[in-house]
Amino acid sequence: MKWSIPAMSLVFAGGVVVGMAANPIQPLRAAADRLAVYTVYEANVIDPEGYKNNFLKVVAPKLEKHGIQYVTRGGAPKGLVGEPPKNRLVITRAKDMETVIAFWNDSKDDFQNVATKYANGIRWYAAEGFE
Repeated sequence: MKWSIPAMSLVFAGGVVVGMAANPIQPLRAAADRLAVYTVYEANVIDPEGYKNNFLKVVAPKLEKHGIQYVTRGGAPKGLVGEPPKNRLVITRAKDMETVIAFWNDSKDDFQNVATKYANGIRWYAAEGFE
């Protein structure tokens, strides 16, 4: 059987219609809806007891309150390229940037007034990433 170009076009168009009906187009979600936010906190703790008792005891419940989870926290990281943070590295995961900003607004006085008494070289930054 020989197919003509109009007949082939009609078959192709019919296939497209059937395919679209079987798999309706889903609206695209914004990239931010799919991306978690990871924060990295680096510090050189100079007074471990003061840091633990006056900073961590205040900030840890606020992380929990905002639904931010620890990925890693603790002692001296191993430098692979460049100089690593001196003795404190914390990585957290939040559901979105708004959550991180809400946590910051709730905790910035703790970071600015308390953490700086017990640590120096503090850096804290956030970036979107995948779950």
